[in-house]
Amino acid sequence: MKKWGRGEFWGLSSDFDHDFALTDTQKKLLDDVRELCRVKIKPLAIKSDRDYVYPRESMNALAEMGLLGLIIPKELGGLGESHVFCSMFVETLARYGCPSTAMIYTMHVSCLATILFRYHNNPLLKELLTRIDKDKLIGTLSYSDPATGGHFWFPLSSKVKELDENTVKLLKYGSWATSAGYADFYVIQTLSPSHAPGDYSDLSCFLVYKDEIRANTDDWEALGMHGNMSGPLVIEEIFKKERMVGSPGDGRLSNDECVTPYFMLNSAASWNGISLACMDLAKKHVTRKAHADVGMRVCDYPTIQDYFGEGVCDVNASRALVLMVAKELDHLSKNNDWTLFADLTFAPRMSLLHWLWQVKFVAAKVVYQITDKMLQACGGSGYKTDLGLERLLRDGKASWVMAPSNEVLRQFVGKACLFGMESMDCWAQHLNDRVIYNELKKMNVEQKKELAQRLLKEVDMEEKGIDSKHPYQETDFENPFNTCPPAVNDKVIKTSDGLYHSPALKPDTWTSLKLKSYRDVSNKMASFVFTLPNSTDHAGCFAGQYMSVRANIKGKEHTRYFSPVSHTSDYGKIELVMRFEKQGIMSNYFKNLKPGQAVDFQGPCGGFEYQAGALEHLTLLASGGGITPNMQLVREVMANPNDQTHITLLYFSENCNEILFKEELDKYEDKRLNIIHTLGEAPDNWEGEEGFIDTHMIDQYMPKPNGINHKIVMCGGPQMILSCLYSLHSLGFPSESIFVYGQFGTEQVKTVYGRKVALASHHCDKVL
Repeated sequence: MKKWGRGEFWGLSSDFDHDFALTDTQKKLLDDVRELCRVKIKPLAIKSDRDYVYPRESMNALAEMGLLGLIIPKELGGLGESHVFCSMFVETLARYGCPSTAMIYTMHVSCLATILFRYHNNPLLKELLTRIDKDKLIGTLSYSDPATGGHFWFPLSSKVKELDENTVKLLKYGSWATSAGYADFYVIQTLSPSHAPGDYSDLSCFLVYKDEIRANTDDWEALGMHGNMSGPLVIEEIFKKERMVGSPGDGRLSNDECVTPYFMLNSAASWNGISLACMDLAKKHVTRKAHADVGMRVCDYPTIQDYFGEGVCDVNASRALVLMVAKELDHLSKNNDWTLFADLTFAPRMSLLHWLWQVKFVAAKVVYQITDKMLQACGGSGYKTDLGLERLLRDGKASWVMAPSNEVLRQFVGKACLFGMESMDCWAQHLNDRVIYNELKKMNVEQKKELAQRLLKEVDMEEKGIDSKHPYQETDFENPFNTCPPAVNDKVIKTSDGLYHSPALKPDTWTSLKLKSYRDVSNKMASFVFTLPNSTDHAGCFAGQYMSVRANIKGKEHTRYFSPVSHTSDYGKIELVMRFEKQGIMSNYFKNLKPGQAVDFQGPCGGFEYQAGALEHLTLLASGGGITPNMQLVREVMANPNDQTHITLLYFSENCNEILFKEELDKYEDKRLNIIHTLGEAPDNWEGEEGFIDTHMIDQYMPKPNGINHKIVMCGGPQMILSCLYSLHSLGFPSESIFVYGQFGTEQVKTVYGRKVALASHHCDKVL
């Protein structure tokens, strides 16, 4: 009898469990886990879902049972368990306890696998592994990328630079990480320090700790998995090379040997657990609910019996596939013997890649079907939240879309079975001649001529790009567009009132500035005004440049880059705007700043260098907080009536409340400035544009690419930047006229225009 407290479990009986693959010790441990789920984890799951609470208490309870170190070898303090037991444990956790906790655990154990893969000669990694349960440490992975979405193996928004033989400088943007800001340690994937340009298959992994990441999950809202606290991450640090998990370039193998096996296997186990949990709840309902008028329980209807019969067959087929693949993983790895991986060529699990893809696909498909059928079986009672089925149904919907999505997986499997595993081209390195020639056959002569002309134009652009490539460009980690170190506005300026204005900041030394005032500009952003040492000082930066801010927090130095919004003739002060992140050390530091407290500034550090009158037209494309560097440019031009540069500002905001500086922008009435607002959610009385900045808007409002002295400056998220770049490319705007704020701007331009095209400089003119 399967027990549930003092009585018998009300769901599917032990006859339908497949624990025949386990030892008696493992069976006893799963019984203990089921009891922990009953008394603690399941009640916490309801609260976690209702209030968006990270299930730290549940993970701590697992640590107290020694289960956070489930796959860590016994000599390092773990349980040294197998793939088979790990998958059954995760299924148990999702079924009887909490699906969010099961998914958090799946990411945790996948993170541990990447560390165990290469811990052998790294004392730092080995020491961490010994503390997992003792110190209740939770790990997770951050492999995703905001520019490539669910294609997490293609990290466009990451880079690493060797500073010396022992140190690297790292920048990583992750778009979607479970436990973002809540995990104690992270394994992140980036491009390798010495990767060849355009080769995104050369990957490396790094260990990062909680106090070294920026994350924000305050606005985490989802259909299900409310406790996951999924959100974006930013890591911007200098690390010792001991933080590298494996050697440079080892990340690709780590993907196939550790991340895919553990994530696919255990996420599938989670979905199977949700399927079984739905059937458990539905069985309890249909066996107790009776229709008095016909004298039958709901379970007496043949249709309901069919639902359960098909559901059991489907979920057990999925469980059997998980078990089969897990047993083969155990066989190939000698029951998770991590000492074998001291041989850096030993990678047996990757031979099962397509089986692992199938495991996740099948489990996701089954949970989609079973959750719907169990809702139908329970009728109106299933629709109510108090039964608990509704929560499981929402959690199960994550299965299909969680990367790699089922659309991606079935294409992978189909391609592999038709053309072989060697046909997989995850990093776009191989040309598919058959597809190209097949598409060409559909074209008439005129269409072929048009295509040929476009291709020749692109060839010409790339050849000219090679010829005009500046030796300094893309060598600066933060400022890839720069063709020389940032210019410094170090002149003493005399104004008409007879006052002299000296530069306050310097690019090579730190200057302490006191906070003058603070105000909210939205519910997520705030403005900070700092006083310069003298009321007559100017910042020492040109419009469009940014500066660095430094703070010593708990004995560790932290820096951030800011684009000031104040114009250069705002003497005696600098205004910055910051977007707050809940798990961001500098964010919290700035939140707690009081007027009179000092912060260190240095600059200019880079950015666009605007010069009055140097351009005929300046186009500013911005989204959200990306308005900040553009706002300074607008203020700079509007403050100078002699500057005849024409500006077009095309600004996207999610809704009216998200438009920054709207009152000020609305006050500008000048023929030199054309402001176009576009909203994601527009009210009925809205007179501006609606939707994301697209090709039509750019074509309608921007001057045509007809050879005028025109610069396009962009600032926003990767999706906005790439979307606008594709529009600009299709409309014929040259790559060398486009400047993108951010460390990945040149990569984004080359992704759209071609690997060897000419790039803009950071100057107003086109001269490199």
